[in-house]
Amino acid sequence: MSLREFVEKNIVDEKTFGTYLRKRRESLGMSIRGLAAELKVSAAYISDIEKGNRYAPSQEKLERLIEVLQIPEDDRLAFNDLASATHGFSYEDINPYLGREPHARVALRKAEKMGLSDSFWISVIERMDQEEADQLKELENDSEMPD
Repeated sequence: MSLREFVEKNIVDEKTFGTYLRKRRESLGMSIRGLAAELKVSAAYISDIEKGNRYAPSQEKLERLIEVLQIPEDDRLAFNDLASATHGFSYEDINPYLGREPHARVALRKAEKMGLSDSFWISVIERMDQEEADQLKELENDSEMPD
């Protein structure tokens, strides 16, 4: 089961990460002890996470989990989002960016106030993807020009 399918079939809360972790581990035929050894943590620590009795691990250990559990590239952001739910939806991977960029915080607060839905953000992401593609094309064109 892909992470996207898992999220669509489950309500995301503080226990969802642990549930997904267990399902993913089991789908790979990995024991709790085996996963714990890979992460250099105790089996009880992994068990507590899977039961929803402990927060997801630090970003460093999350990166290792992504490797060990072979989380596909397309699912990595969602995996981090599930982990963030265990911390009350505090997003460790983007908090530094939000701290540096006041306009990003203003935009998110306005979106919240206006009740903007995911469809709005999909259109924003599509525009960002197009901008990124345009920038890459421009860089390619610049590199092809003779000096």
